[in-house]
Amino acid sequence: MAYDIISADSHVLEPYTLWQDALGDRFGDKTPRLVNERFGEAGRFFFTGNQYWKLKRYEEEAQAAGTPKAGYDPAERVRFQTDAKITAEVMNPTVMLPIMNASNQAENRAMVQAAAMAYNDWLLEFCSYNLTRLWPVAAIPMDDVDWALKELDRTLKKGARTAMIHSVYPEGCPPYRDRVYDPFWARCQDAGIPITLHIITGRIPDPLFAYKKEDQENGPNNLLFTYEEIPHTLANEFIFGTIFDRFPRLKVITGELELSWIPHFMKRVDMMQGVFSDRLSLPKLAMPASDYMRTRVWHGLIDDKFGLNGLDLIGESQVCWGSDFPHSIAIGKDAQAEVDQVLEGVPGPKRQRLLADNVRQLFGVH
Repeated sequence: MAYDIISADSHVLEPYTLWQDALGDRFGDKTPRLVNERFGEAGRFFFTGNQYWKLKRYEEEAQAAGTPKAGYDPAERVRFQTDAKITAEVMNPTVMLPIMNASNQAENRAMVQAAAMAYNDWLLEFCSYNLTRLWPVAAIPMDDVDWALKELDRTLKKGARTAMIHSVYPEGCPPYRDRVYDPFWARCQDAGIPITLHIITGRIPDPLFAYKKEDQENGPNNLLFTYEEIPHTLANEFIFGTIFDRFPRLKVITGELELSWIPHFMKRVDMMQGVFSDRLSLPKLAMPASDYMRTRVWHGLIDDKFGLNGLDLIGESQVCWGSDFPHSIAIGKDAQAEVDQVLEGVPGPKRQRLLADNVRQLFGVH
């Protein structure tokens, strides 16, 4: 049986020359750009503002998928969707993710804002080829709320469907629970768009591109920390920081976290609200802490079959399948067959909700 499939977490592959072409020499050596040397090592690298990405793996993955142009050519992307029998995709960035991470150094923040504007312009042009099939995710750095609001409004007018913010507020900035961010949450709520929290945009540089030996040796720690940043932001900022209570129609979607962690997380936040509440001096919430995960947060699923065991606890209305195409664990042209395997045992109507209905409801697309 063929299903209506919308990927809630796919990616573009931005042209590596995008930022140097757009920004010129305004930011000097801080400009995100292609380089052919990294600390004495020759090769093909991309400098993100604070990290050097070795590009060979990404380029090999795109070639192996048989669709190397689908990351940056919208006509090729729609052709891929047609071949894969995918109705639409939510288009997250690739290279812009670690550029967002560079905001943790204050000297990079003007560059990251300019880079985000250049990326957003490119993405919105890319998606304008077919906005029914290509749903743009605007990158919105959060170190300057006034700037973030202007960029949010600018991109919404051009068709952006969600705002991807730092998964953890940048170092040296107020925490998200601070009222300084309230105008931004209010604008997202009033516009009816979800906030996207995607890995690699927080405090931990991409651990898959560590250069120094000590960072490589600490790779398992850093990779695990990468997946822990968003749960901490949800608990400390959106739930117990009362963002969700202050903005009762605000929605959040997470990227590349899968499902298995959620039942344990729900147990822990309920413990914080319950047995530990007096010792943690937490604010009184409008509902049980775990209920925010069942009603206000949408959770990305790629191939976490084990996590489906907790679907009834998490809430089937809150899970949105995504392919991660064209990244390392991506589901590509065989999407229909592969989701059949991932969702084996999930009844047809429930399966259709995970594959398309939930993301349509989240993004207000009918």
